[in-house]
Amino acid sequence: MSFARNHRWLAARCGTALALALLAASPSARAQATSWLYVGGGAGVVDQGEQETRSTVQLDTGLGTSAEHALVAGGIFRVQGYLGAGADLGVAARLVTRGFAIGGFGAGIDAGVYQRWWGTESTGFTGNLVLGAPWGITLLGGTSIGSGDQRVYFASLGIDLARLTVHRHSGLDWFANPMRSPGE
Repeated sequence: MSFARNHRWLAARCGTALALALLAASPSARAQATSWLYVGGGAGVVDQGEQETRSTVQLDTGLGTSAEHALVAGGIFRVQGYLGAGADLGVAARLVTRGFAIGGFGAGIDAGVYQRWWGTESTGFTGNLVLGAPWGITLLGGTSIGSGDQRVYFASLGIDLARLTVHRHSGLDWFANPMRSPGE
């Protein structure tokens, strides 16, 4: 190959590499998503023709929008176990106040669907009220209404580990949080 031909070949390859590098480069991401990781327990009244009270264990996890606004919208995945019976699985939309999202006082609502494969199987609506206090303390109360006239009423008290650690903006004088997410 001649020098001019090598030079054009090299220039074309360098130009292609530069164009790909510019397309692949992106500014640093500044996503400030809110997250939830709740673990708690309580009691539920399960009505499948006859009422029975069962202890519950609950795990919620999910993501939401930035806590820079007054309201935070997101979604959660839920596993709600009834000791001695089985577990309901569900997904729900969540709308909470900014105070709740950053680990302080706040409230919210969840609304979604659930599926039960134990006892008399059921599919239906689930919804609850969420109350939050500092240090990730969370109280949930709600209901599930499903196929076959099944109803569940439950209450759960626990701790939201994401609100206690990453998202906590309260109680910093007592317990520092050097890695907290933005939002204040």
